[in-house]
Amino acid sequence: MRDLEKKAFPATAGAVALCCAFAGVTLFRIRPRDPIFEVLSITFKGFKFRFCTDSPLLLAIIDAELILSIKVINPNVLPIEYTSTVMDIFYHGDLLGQAKVDEGSQDANSQEVLKVVAKLDGLEMTNHLAQLVSDVKNREMNLHSVVTIKGNARLWKWTHAFEVRCDVFNFFIFSS
Repeated sequence: MRDLEKKAFPATAGAVALCCAFAGVTLFRIRPRDPIFEVLSITFKGFKFRFCTDSPLLLAIIDAELILSIKVINPNVLPIEYTSTVMDIFYHGDLLGQAKVDEGSQDANSQEVLKVVAKLDGLEMTNHLAQLVSDVKNREMNLHSVVTIKGNARLWKWTHAFEVRCDVFNFFIFSS
């Protein structure tokens, strides 16, 4: 009888170790991870005409509008939610405009492309007029966009808060 007990203990210990390893691998595989946000493209939408009311002189200003395509990849086995935020767009180190990224959610293991409208300040563009004319002549513009997106992914009582910073240098190519 003693031999049977000696053989049963290693088999039981092995089964328990195998179950623990399986549970560990499963938890590692389904753990919440940060989503991936990347700017795919920046395209020119058009110009907007407005009057500046900040100064005593009535100034006519032409703002530019761009459409940014932002790819959101959710690698989790659960949906994510993210808050609204503002994307800053820089040109040669100066803040040229902003784009509002609306709050949203995304299904598990999915990708989607967000279209965000950005407005570039015409008054700020006049400070870089020579560089802008040169860029239009060369048919490309180097823009730097920065956004920090916060949100969370929940799995029962396990909440994974994330804060993703997307810091991208893009070349905007003017279309013919």
